Amino acid sequence: MRLRTFVRCSASAAVLALSASPAWAQPGTTQQQPTNDAQTAQPEPVAGEEENVVVVTGIRESLRSSQNIRRNSDQIVDAVVAEDIGKLPDLNTAQTAARIPGVQVYRQGGEASNVLVRGLPNFTTTYNGREIFTAETRVVALQDFPSANIAALEVFKTSSADLVEPGLAGLVNVRSRRPFDFSEGQIAGSVWGIYTVQADSVTPNANLLFTERWNVGDGEMGFLLNASYTELNYLDSEPSNTDFIADPIINGQRVRFPDIQRLFYRSGNRVRPSVNAAFQWRPSDNFEFYAEMLWQGFRNKIDDRLVAVPLYGNGTYSNLVFRDGTNVLSSGTLTGLADPIFSFQGGTYNRTDTFQYAAGGIYESGPLRVALDIAHTDTTFRGSTESVDRIFTGQAGTAVDFNLEVPEFTIRNFDPTNIGNYLFDGLFEEKQEATGEDWQVRLDADYEISDFGFLRSVELGLRYTDRDAHREYGNRFAGFRGRNIPVSSLPLDFQLTPPGFVGTNVQSGFRSFLAPTYASIRNNLAELRQFVIANGGTNYTVEDLVPGTLFNATEETFAGYAQLNIGIGEQFDGVLGLRYLQVSTRVAGPTPTGIPSVDEGTESDELLPNASIRWRPAQDIQLRASVSRTVTRPNFSDLVPSITLGAPPPGGIGTDSAPRTGFGGNPFLRPFESWNYDASIEYYFGRASFAALTVFHRDLDGFIQPATFRFTDPELGVVQITGPTNTGAGRIDGVELQFQAFADFDWLPNWARGFGVQANVTYIDAATEQPDGAGGLAFFPITDQLNGVSDWNYNLVGIYERAGFSARLTYNGRSEYAATRQFRGGSPGNPDDIYTETAFPADRLDLSLNYEVFPNATIFADWTNITQSPFRQEFSSARGGAPRADYVRYLRYDETTVSLGLRFRL
Repeated sequence: MRLRTFVRCSASAAVLALSASPAWAQPGTTQQQPTNDAQTAQPEPVAGEEENVVVVTGIRESLRSSQNIRRNSDQIVDAVVAEDIGKLPDLNTAQTAARIPGVQVYRQGGEASNVLVRGLPNFTTTYNGREIFTAETRVVALQDFPSANIAALEVFKTSSADLVEPGLAGLVNVRSRRPFDFSEGQIAGSVWGIYTVQADSVTPNANLLFTERWNVGDGEMGFLLNASYTELNYLDSEPSNTDFIADPIINGQRVRFPDIQRLFYRSGNRVRPSVNAAFQWRPSDNFEFYAEMLWQGFRNKIDDRLVAVPLYGNGTYSNLVFRDGTNVLSSGTLTGLADPIFSFQGGTYNRTDTFQYAAGGIYESGPLRVALDIAHTDTTFRGSTESVDRIFTGQAGTAVDFNLEVPEFTIRNFDPTNIGNYLFDGLFEEKQEATGEDWQVRLDADYEISDFGFLRSVELGLRYTDRDAHREYGNRFAGFRGRNIPVSSLPLDFQLTPPGFVGTNVQSGFRSFLAPTYASIRNNLAELRQFVIANGGTNYTVEDLVPGTLFNATEETFAGYAQLNIGIGEQFDGVLGLRYLQVSTRVAGPTPTGIPSVDEGTESDELLPNASIRWRPAQDIQLRASVSRTVTRPNFSDLVPSITLGAPPPGGIGTDSAPRTGFGGNPFLRPFESWNYDASIEYYFGRASFAALTVFHRDLDGFIQPATFRFTDPELGVVQITGPTNTGAGRIDGVELQFQAFADFDWLPNWARGFGVQANVTYIDAATEQPDGAGGLAFFPITDQLNGVSDWNYNLVGIYERAGFSARLTYNGRSEYAATRQFRGGSPGNPDDIYTETAFPADRLDLSLNYEVFPNATIFADWTNITQSPFRQEFSSARGGAPRADYVRYLRYDETTVSLGLRFRL
């Protein structure tokens, strides 16, 4: 059934009403009534308070609104509400999410990314209650939402039948502002600059909101337009050891050590323009119509570069220092390198544009409420990478002092500022494009029952989606090792990199070298390709690389639900629901496989029950318990029936210490299911003060995580492929504890009552059945380089707010996590090495300041990553039965930002 058929079948229902946005119309979600300010959270009165609308301005009222979202919701929901127009607690929405209990993030490139809810990335993202995604993926990165455009960020940790199907981890809803959130027209905005310390750069940022509301006949209309522009120049540095332990004989004894050291700089310019608009029309008390639009852009110029120093070969070793009582090397000097020092300079440009349009309305009459929502999403990603490879000359006379414990190295007898000391080694190009679009149609009805015992309301709904995704990918490489072509002959400009560098001055080793500029690479591609062709580059043309089709995907879903809201007096209420889900998915690679289930796709039917109950033994205490079943589908890219290889390693042939890498899909992946159990006790003891303890358990079956394996190809050498796989059974157990309070004590002077505190800590014990290396299965931690699960996640926030001044000092951290677990060498069931990596994220200290200089003008400042502690990842290897050796895999010195700006209202 395609979209137009569904729309025709729904015509009779559409006559009843056009629906509102699910975020403000769907039964069971966090519905907030319009207030006198841009924020939509209307707090529930505390005993002894008057039922006045509270304008959300400042930290205290923001926390009060967030507290009441949790208190009044049927689900367990934690939220962050903007303190004012254009003011979430952080400049990055993903960074804001990290303040929520149980939410973990991965930080690099000057921002938070890879949001995990209770340790997992498997959640659904919605925008105003509608599903939203980027290109071929199933989610949108939260950091792509400019925080200045957001009214609230809501994390649903438990499920109900009326929600768009949450993933295992739940659902994250981003809520924007609408014209009826304001009592009258308004112009508001902010301008600020961000200084990035390591990149030594200042970038402009701005946000502007315009809204108006007017009477029309017996009703009213409203219009809102919100635009923002954010930009950041960033620089991270990563000194590293290779992930391979060599064991050569040096000076008559066998020695074990990582045989390559690297220095990698991740830098670039990231821009995110965004526009959202909303129109509302309420012609009468019974009807409300609306239309909404969102455009999100993402522009990323990645200016990355690397130097790799080979420590292996037949050179002369001296000054060797070993770890006590072992043959494991700590440091030394190598004179006369077997292979040249290798370097690349990247010039990548990525661009994403995502559009979402929606229209609908609400009809309400007495106990009946009907809503219909129609939305369309269209999103495109385009990316191209150029990598200019080089080698250093004079390897026979070069001496390298290396410290494997830091790690760092210095290069003697080499002048990195002399362009004559570099040779052209090759050009690698990569290009990809991904597109995605969908239509979503949703119909909801809610009927309140006033005189039928414990039954309070009945909810019914239907939802249909029609989704398409497409991805293209291609690469090419021309190598010139041994041709002795000086880089000075390339049609490129060179500079000492990084220029004006201050980023890793904590390192005493090698830091700067000559590299082509990003602009000269991107602006002279035709000339660079012509140079490659003129010097014998094969399979090259002056024209741009044309990527080939990687996959085409189509997916249709149909869902229907029924849900009962029950209650007994003021103390007990609950929800009983059942959602039926039918999914038809097809992901086809570039060529048919001959396997019907792959080429023709699959269909599945699921029943997703949920039940929850809430008990209020006292006005300020409530207890909750819930159970639900969720099913999480694989990403389209996870199902691709093919393998794609990346850039060749230095020298062109994969080795143990520098393998040829690639990625692939698994067309036999199946969706994984989870039974989810949650319970909480919540104590509300003030206007913005509460404490909550939540325990949760997840029973998993078939959890999807990456697996990495190696093999030796007669032409490519050592190849390392990473792809997804279904694990066996799994479990997640956890506890969340959160507390927030202000010093609202009568015996304190007025100035002292401005102090407040927030604290939360989450413990997670997560494991799934995975291969044990001996042909069986055993429980191991969930492993992923970016999405690994930390046992502990914690936040401590100190707050002060008084007399127009506010300050927030935030300490955020998470414990170590398993990044990878690989079986290397040997034979199936008897690997030569069980290789592991463990990540140790750095704790963060951030500061935010605000001062209201005039009633409608506020100066604000933010300082992130104050302590500048590095992210550390370590590896452990026991190749060939040798004792296990542990080294630092890499350190990453993340960017620090300082911002200063003005927020205003007119």
